[in-house]
Amino acid sequence: MSKNHAYLITAYNNRPQLEQLLSLLDDERNDVYLQVDSNGSLAVDGLSLRQSRLIILPPFPMYWAGFSVLQAELNMLRAASGNSYHYYHLLSGLDLPLVTQDTVHARLEDSEAQYVGFDEQLQAHAHWKAAYYHLLVETKPYARNRPFRIAGHGIVKAQALLGIDRSRKTKEVYHHGSGFHSITHRLVEHILAQEPWIRRTFRYTLASTEVYLQTLIMKSSFRSEVARDDSGKAADLRYIDWTRRDKNSPHTFRMADYEELVEASKHHLFARKFSTTVDPAIVDTIVRRIRNDGHL
Repeated sequence: MSKNHAYLITAYNNRPQLEQLLSLLDDERNDVYLQVDSNGSLAVDGLSLRQSRLIILPPFPMYWAGFSVLQAELNMLRAASGNSYHYYHLLSGLDLPLVTQDTVHARLEDSEAQYVGFDEQLQAHAHWKAAYYHLLVETKPYARNRPFRIAGHGIVKAQALLGIDRSRKTKEVYHHGSGFHSITHRLVEHILAQEPWIRRTFRYTLASTEVYLQTLIMKSSFRSEVARDDSGKAADLRYIDWTRRDKNSPHTFRMADYEELVEASKHHLFARKFSTTVDPAIVDTIVRRIRNDGHL
C-alpha cells in the first residue's frame, strides 16, 4: 500500500477560501476529492491543482445536519477507496491545515491509528440524535428557520413520550464525537462494507456524521486503534474550539487567536473553522506562513 493520502472535502460556497485551502494540500503525495453541495453557490469550473490530482464528484444536495451530509462522506470514501491510501482526511471548505504537508506525512508515516474524536459525556445526546426519527432535517427551512426546527424537536419529543425508539429492537448503543477525522484504508473498507447498516441505522437522524463512525468503531475491533493524547482522550488531529461556540457551530478563528493556533499546531494537524467573511486576515496569514516559512 502506498503512503499517499486522500483529502475528502465538502464545500458549498466561497471559492476563494476553498482555493486557499487547496493550495496548502497541493502535494504530489496527495489526491483531493471534492464533493460540492448543489444547494450552495460554489462554482468549480476551471478549478485545478499543480501537483495533486483533484477529483470533483458530481454535485450532490446536502442539508445541514441531515443524512445527506453523511451520504456525501460515503460518496467520497467510495470514490477514493480504490486507491488504497495510507490516510483519508475528512475536511470541510472552512478548515485549514496548521502545518505543511511534509509535517502531515512525517507525523503519520508509521501510524496505523484511527484519529477519531469521542465525547462519551454526550452519549445521551447521541441517543437523542440517532434513536428517534428527525423527519424535518432533510429540508432547507430546517437550517434557516428556528420555528421549523422547534417543530422538528417537538416531533422527536412526542416519539420519546410514545416510546418510539428505534434502538429498543436493535439494542444499539450510540456514541458521539467530532464529524471530522483521519482514518486508515482498513477502516474505510469496514465503513463501506457496513453501508447497509449505516443507512438502516442513521437515515432520518440528526447530525449523523457526529454519531455513526463512533458507534461503528465501538462495535468493532477498531475501538482498540483509536488514537489517544497524553491525557488518554481520543485524538482526531483537529483543533476545534467549542467553548466559544456560536449556537450549533464552533468558534470562528480570528487574528486575535493566532498565537493560540501556533500553540495548537504542536499537537494538531488541522483546525476549524475559518471564514474570510468574518476575518480574512487569519486565513491569509496561515496560508502565507505555511507556504513561505514552513510553519505558523
